This record gives sequence, C-alpha cells and structure tokens, in this order.
Amino acid sequence: MNQILKNFYALAIPLSLSVAVSLLLNTYTRIISENYLYSLSFFTLIGFILNIIYAQKAGTKIFTQLLLVAIVIKLLLGLTGVIVYSFIDKPGFFSFSIQFILHYILFTIFEIRYLLFLIKSHPIKRN
Repeated sequence: MNQILKNFYALAIPLSLSVAVSLLLNTYTRIISENYLYSLSFFTLIGFILNIIYAQKAGTKIFTQLLLVAIVIKLLLGLTGVIVYSFIDKPGFFSFSIQFILHYILFTIFEIRYLLFLIKSHPIKRN
C-alpha cells in the first residue's frame, strides 16, 4: 500500500507543480502556450507506465539496466515530441518547448525521488 501511495505522489506532486508553473508562465510572462496540457498528459502517462514497471522490477538484477533504458527512451520520446510540435506550430514552438522542458525537469526530479524510495525499500537480491 505504501508503494502505491508513493507512486501516486511521484505523479501527483509534479503534475500539480507543472500546472502551477504553466499557469504562472501563461499569466505573468510572454511565454504563453495554450498547448501545455499536451506535455502534461505526455509526462503523466509516461511517468505512470514507468513507475509501474519500476515497482515490478525493483530489487532484481536488471533494475539498473532498466533505469538506463527507461531514461533514454523517455528522453528520446520527449525530443521526438518537441520536434513534431516544431513542425506543427512554428510560431508557438518556443513557448511550448520552454514549458515542455520545465515539465520534463519536474517529473524527472520526482521520478528520482520515487526511484530512491524503491532502491531503499527493495535491496537487490543476489542469487
């Protein structure tokens, strides 16, 4: 049960912070992006999938390799999303990419906190 709550917090906290940052940027700066919800939904979905996989594989021998692969895949998917968005909306690309990068950083910070929890609570089994 504690692991499910940590998984929820690992997504809910960065999601709420990302919404707050985007609303503040849209209200008080010139970095206005109406499409910041795309990046929020992207990172929430990717974070949910990765956290479930992390929780299932915690404590196994392949856990560290899984972390490396997941980080690379998340980065590549994020960069692909930014490139696709640059073709779709050239005038709003800068604002979207700044908010996208901020969301990436926030979700990554809380993903690391969740991973540290998993590493502490599930030591690697050496068989």
